[in-house]
Amino acid sequence: MTKVAIIEDDDTMREMLVELIDCTPGYRCVCACSTSKEALMEVPKQQPDVALMDIHLPDESGIHCTAQLTRQMPRLQVIIVTVYKDTELIFQALKAGAHGYILKRFRPEQIIEAIAEVRVGGAPMTPEIAGMVVRSFRAPSPAPNVEGLTAREAKILELLAEGLSNKEIAQKADISTATVRTHVEHIYRKLHVRGRTEAAAKFFRAKQGGGIGAEQ
Repeated sequence: MTKVAIIEDDDTMREMLVELIDCTPGYRCVCACSTSKEALMEVPKQQPDVALMDIHLPDESGIHCTAQLTRQMPRLQVIIVTVYKDTELIFQALKAGAHGYILKRFRPEQIIEAIAEVRVGGAPMTPEIAGMVVRSFRAPSPAPNVEGLTAREAKILELLAEGLSNKEIAQKADISTATVRTHVEHIYRKLHVRGRTEAAAKFFRAKQGGGIGAEQ
């Protein structure tokens, strides 16, 4: 029996997925959550094998939720189920620990196929998403302006790109959350970005393009 958790804020979509899982022999939905907060409480309790995760949740992003759950449950296999077709979001999700990425324009059997695939070590992706990943590696990488970051700022940017909260970054870096906020503000200003998603996107482009420069 494959145990499945569903994290989806749309009531209709969530109910449809629950019914699909429970009506398929060999599969059982053990919890259905509408927020990241609820998922972080319920999923570890129920110990599912697979989680179907939406990216857009009303409190924290599904990518952040994925990062936290996979740190707590290394064997949990997360499949992102979303409407978003954004290369940077795909890489952020995979970096956070997702095992697959499929779009919501699926046939019901595709969800079951994706779960079965991930259970045998596969990485299910909608063909359109797989094509975007391949093209992103073939395309020349832009050179983001990240050379002005200090070594500490570069490390904090890396943790930020992993989906960690300011509190979690503070714990990892052994500094206060107020100091983290100050560093993040400096990072935003130096990279000319307005938020975490844009900063993380520049981080991943820099990784693909040969690394982030750092000053001591």
